[in-house]
Amino acid sequence: MPEARYSSALSAFLPVAGLALANGLGIATAVISVTVSAMVAGSLGWTGALATVPYGIQFLALLLATYPSAALMRRFGRKPVFLAAALSSVAGGVAGFFAVLWSDPVLLCIAHALLGLNLANVNFYRFAALEVARPQHQAQAMSLVVFGGTFAALFGPFLSRRAIFSADVFASAYLGITVLCLAIITLIAATRLPWPETTPSKFGLSDIRKALQVPQLALGMAFAATGYGAMNLLMIASSLTLDGIGCLYSDISVAIQWHVLAMFAPSLFMGRIIKIIGGLTVAALGGMILIASSIVSMLYPLSIPVIQACLVVLGIGWNMTYVGGSYLAAQYAPAEHALSIQAVNDVSIGVFAMLGAFLPGAVMALAGWGGANLIVIAVIAPVVFVALLVGLQRPNAARRAQALPTK
Repeated sequence: MPEARYSSALSAFLPVAGLALANGLGIATAVISVTVSAMVAGSLGWTGALATVPYGIQFLALLLATYPSAALMRRFGRKPVFLAAALSSVAGGVAGFFAVLWSDPVLLCIAHALLGLNLANVNFYRFAALEVARPQHQAQAMSLVVFGGTFAALFGPFLSRRAIFSADVFASAYLGITVLCLAIITLIAATRLPWPETTPSKFGLSDIRKALQVPQLALGMAFAATGYGAMNLLMIASSLTLDGIGCLYSDISVAIQWHVLAMFAPSLFMGRIIKIIGGLTVAALGGMILIASSIVSMLYPLSIPVIQACLVVLGIGWNMTYVGGSYLAAQYAPAEHALSIQAVNDVSIGVFAMLGAFLPGAVMALAGWGGANLIVIAVIAPVVFVALLVGLQRPNAARRAQALPTK
């Protein structure tokens, strides 16, 4: 009997572990792409505003691919779609390699579009974990998959800074993406992913409106999206601010690396915390942490240690809003439209993430570091306020139900 229980637990854990490793490798490709894309574009003659075009195209491709990927998963299952997307990223890495060798910025844009297509599917790995985990361990499974991103914080910068696969460091970085995506294909191919339990059904705006009438679902999506946008905005704004006050590039890189570690490392235990206090509480606490970080950033004199510390706190707050919010979106989605709601959730995250990636330059020019933090407070505070109202109403409703006379 003990051997049977051990074998059963191992069979349930292995798919989650495979998804976690694949997620870490996928996020590592994103870390590499954000590190080198603007520098490569600049070296190919696209300077100024054009330097961020390839990375912007990557985000656009991610947004456009999210919903079609979910539709394909409903029809063909997750594994074939994950494998095809990873294969596209292999092609993207090869295209990026030749874009550097041939000094071709258009080919570079194509490369990042292919990378964005795969990253749209990498975002679904955390939801796939819910389908392979036991019901009582679903929160931990999702959290463990997000924890796989810790690998990206350690390994992504390493591949982006060293000429391992080619004499040219940038060409080597894109070949590194190719190697990582080949590893993803191997992991996904070896991971047991069940066929969707529900048959494809029509999904429209009326279904979205009906689903969003559930407060926990709407709040989960709001926390995940606004938390991601806030994180992107302040992460990039902090890099610009650190550069402006004379911080060396190597020190900025280390600060961002600690920030990325803080983003993913808490996932090692966040699932257990969600199981104890609930996804809504975790997401709301994450929102409060993001607000507190911005308040501290504004109150203390601008300095390198303050910004570095706030970057770490920012990463922890992001983790709580992202994992807690995603768990709520998955748990309260109607079963017949689960994949579609997951797609809507990730599209909303993608929109806010894209805004957070493109706005820092303009925000810093117009309002500075303080203005960037004020925007974060203004965006997240209303979501936290509504979450507190919903949280207060639930105990009151339970007490009213207990007070009703029984026949």
